[in-house]
Amino acid sequence: MRSPNDPLIDELRGREGNLFGRAPAQEWVKPETVILREKTFRHVMEGSLKEGSELEFVIPWSAQPARCVRPSKDMLEGFLCLAVASNTEIHKFASKFGPLLIFCRVKECDDHAVIVESCEVWRYFSACMKSLLHMAASFQSGLSARSADWDVIGSCPMAVARTAVENYDWLNPSPIQQEKSWKVMASIIRGRRNRDRAMWARLLNSLLGLGRVRPWVNLDGSGASARAQLTFTGPNLLSYLALHLCLAASKHDEFAVCSHCNQEYSPTQRAPKAGQRNFCPDCRANRVPVRIAQRSRRERLREKTNGLTR
Repeated sequence: MRSPNDPLIDELRGREGNLFGRAPAQEWVKPETVILREKTFRHVMEGSLKEGSELEFVIPWSAQPARCVRPSKDMLEGFLCLAVASNTEIHKFASKFGPLLIFCRVKECDDHAVIVESCEVWRYFSACMKSLLHMAASFQSGLSARSADWDVIGSCPMAVARTAVENYDWLNPSPIQQEKSWKVMASIIRGRRNRDRAMWARLLNSLLGLGRVRPWVNLDGSGASARAQLTFTGPNLLSYLALHLCLAASKHDEFAVCSHCNQEYSPTQRAPKAGQRNFCPDCRANRVPVRIAQRSRRERLREKTNGLTR
């Protein structure tokens, strides 16, 4: 996957050259199909595709593990390259990792959902994330953010600009309210007002809201042996991108949460992959992984024996 090749963003990389490490994240369902509809002169004459070229995702309500997306460390860097990408390149990325689930149209069916998103929204938020990282690098160097980066956020596409703002509640954390929040802030920035660190922080918080970033409890395993496992991203692409962008912007190292004691710890080597059990040094010293593996093996043998005797 391509790298943004951006000197300002490079200033935020860690000792090993990574833009960010890892944090507890969950997998999400991969689209069954993603159709690209490119706007042509015929669409202009017909008055259709008013928001430009669009992507139509068909997402099943549930999927086998093989049909789930596992977050990877280079996913954010790949997304940052989409700011100047072609529709075909955006379609290729979206087909692998799914929709953003913001500023979109949704139709719910019995066994799947149909989600339609504008390619311009993808380019816009890719450019916004780059600008937010540029600002982070500037602020950490004691400098002011560049006007060009504020201009990027203020220049939102039609799908964002048309968002209604009636009955707006600034404290409501729902994604719909965060869409309105983002539009209001983009409008303020476009008017060349409040271009400061406080606005930058509000934009980061709004991005976390758009991505549904919050503590999520998931079950690791099945039946009576299933344990609650804490992650910090929702089951969607933007949730993972938003969390790791904010970690990079605030220069936070990677962290993990122990699958047994649910305590946060810093991995000494590499952080665990999404959906992978991981254990803190104390639990490893107490042979917790060995005991869990032995218990899981006994349960599999018991289930196999019960199946044969029925």
